[in-house]
Amino acid sequence: MQPLQGSWINVPLPTQLKCIFQASHPVGTFNSYTEIVRTTSATNGGKTATAIPGGDTRILVVPDYVTTLFKDQTSWDMFSTFLFTNEQGTSLPHNTLAAITPQMAHHNPAIREMCCALGAAVGAFTAPHVQGEDAEKAQQLSLMYYNRTIRAVRAAGTALESLLSVAHVAVIFMVYDMMRGDMKAATLHFDHASRLLVSYFGKRCDQEGVSLSELKFNALESAMFDMFQRLSTYSWPLELGITGDERPDFKGGKRCWGRHRYEIGNMPTSFRDLDQGLRWWDVAQHHISHHLFDDYEVVDPANKAVWEKAFTVLHNWHSAFVLLYRYTEDHQYEAPHRYVTACIFEALYTECLSGLHLQLNADAKVLPDARPIWREIIRTTRRMQQELKSSIDWNVMDNMVLKPLVIVLFKCRDEQVRKDVKVVLEEAVAWYGNTCLAAVMLGMMNMKGHQIPKQMKNIERAVGWHLTSIGCGPGVISIG
Repeated sequence: MQPLQGSWINVPLPTQLKCIFQASHPVGTFNSYTEIVRTTSATNGGKTATAIPGGDTRILVVPDYVTTLFKDQTSWDMFSTFLFTNEQGTSLPHNTLAAITPQMAHHNPAIREMCCALGAAVGAFTAPHVQGEDAEKAQQLSLMYYNRTIRAVRAAGTALESLLSVAHVAVIFMVYDMMRGDMKAATLHFDHASRLLVSYFGKRCDQEGVSLSELKFNALESAMFDMFQRLSTYSWPLELGITGDERPDFKGGKRCWGRHRYEIGNMPTSFRDLDQGLRWWDVAQHHISHHLFDDYEVVDPANKAVWEKAFTVLHNWHSAFVLLYRYTEDHQYEAPHRYVTACIFEALYTECLSGLHLQLNADAKVLPDARPIWREIIRTTRRMQQELKSSIDWNVMDNMVLKPLVIVLFKCRDEQVRKDVKVVLEEAVAWYGNTCLAAVMLGMMNMKGHQIPKQMKNIERAVGWHLTSIGCGPGVISIG
């Protein structure tokens, strides 16, 4: 089975969900939030099973693979909602851990229950049309799955493989905490997962008798390591500045593990693909942040050696990336989504380079400017939207077009750039209506921070968490 594409970004509840959880028999499609229509014929036992509000224990009339995993219709509904909001698209860097999480849920009860909790949390915290008693019911439902997850974790045992599994669950707990704005709980889960991973990889190295850099990783180990290196390097944005206000960051994540799989001196001279470029971007940022800029005295402007090392690290990364960037530029009309991703990397590099120059010399007048790259992203996403709007659903448009524009609004304060983004958003709303992410973004652009409803703030924070998880959060390394 191929991993599902995931992002952990939460959006308002959909009006139609496709059943994409692979089973031993095709399940069918959701034609509403409460009904599954079987695609198998009646001669094969296919029937319609309706979920009655308040509780229906019948997932399907005919037992199959799905019924062995989910206790009732509501659990399947919540997991399906999680799958829908976990879709990632191809225009942003790839979150591998989110992508493989649904696959892990097949055989891990704790992960499965926590995915259901996130599905319920979408209605409880990020759906503007869910209010009052309905929102309260959704929150209680999410807490029920939350508590089920805790029980499943307690039953996980202390075997080596359980350490990695529980750390994975802790990451999903963090997503839940971020959605509801509980940063204290998110930090506790992050600290717990970090300690588990350090212990897990230490024991794996001892078992194999090799160093961490020589240890062979499976897909989950690699995704977990990359994710925690990312979360321990960057600050976590709580707001995206869509309104034009200041953007507070949460600094709880920055720390050095003390164990390194990738040495900066082993960076390839040319990246084979965008995923490799992202990994080494994280390594470069981690090296500058933790090994060059951890001490205020060391990074005194008079200490030229450290600054030269920092600029050399950035230069080496960009030298390895530039051929890949030019290739995506040459093929932007055949694969515009890859070009958008490459433009994002180029803009992050330019932003970081400019930030280092400014920290070295606060009076610098001429700095590298990322605005032309942001405009190129706007131009490309607008073309994608105009070409695809008659052939794809709004949720696909959200992933392919609108989320890259969120990054532009997050990173760029230029008035004209923001006006250009607004034009694309207005076109999206005109075509898809108020169900798409563009409507939320437009609404926030026309508000002051204190005017934004709670659900919109939760959406904004969830999107910010997503940007951090894919390496597109704050890209300017701060000293100290």
